[in-house]
Amino acid sequence: MGSGVRTRDAHTASHIVAPGENVYRIGLRYGISPERLMAANGISDPRELRVGQALIIPGSDDGVALGSSALGYQRGPRIYTGPSDRRFDWPVNQFVISSGFGIRNGVMHDGIDISAPLGTPVHAAAAGEVIYAGELRGYGNVVIVRHDDRWVTIYGHNQSNQAYEGQRVARGQVIALVGESGRTTGPNLHFEVRRDNIARNPLEHLPTMEARIGPSIAREGGM
Repeated sequence: MGSGVRTRDAHTASHIVAPGENVYRIGLRYGISPERLMAANGISDPRELRVGQALIIPGSDDGVALGSSALGYQRGPRIYTGPSDRRFDWPVNQFVISSGFGIRNGVMHDGIDISAPLGTPVHAAAAGEVIYAGELRGYGNVVIVRHDDRWVTIYGHNQSNQAYEGQRVARGQVIALVGESGRTTGPNLHFEVRRDNIARNPLEHLPTMEARIGPSIAREGGM
């Protein structure tokens, strides 16, 4: 991403802010919430972030700095797979699940991959605010929507983003088109559900497959 990272010790690291970065993008990279990142650096307004600014990156509770495997960084063990306490809608209408949540080829896969034809509309899984719409390494074109109570949904590999940063979106509103940007082998939507930036199994928060008409589950290890 063009930014520098300097390791400080086992519990913290430092990060040099690069052009185009914001507190959520940096937090996603290291697996910490924007609020925690801001608190660690005495930032009260995310707009205060400056290119070239050195940020302290606090480690996880067990001293391991977390990151997103989709971005190519080390992944810690904090994965929530317990009972759902928040429900979302499926982001596309007709699809096949080509890859599930969990360890895939020895690497943590933080969401599910939903195979669908190129250009298929992608809908917001719930109402919220778009906090990022752009490109991220691995994700390609991506839209990130923040919902209430610190929930976030992520929509990656888009052909194009149909929403902009700061936009309020309604449940079911089209926010992107299915594509094959980023690290993927074909048209699909990479969909993540997070709370406090900890990845959760999206299938625990979506309507059951039996309640829908059309989709089927493909073998693990797809796109």
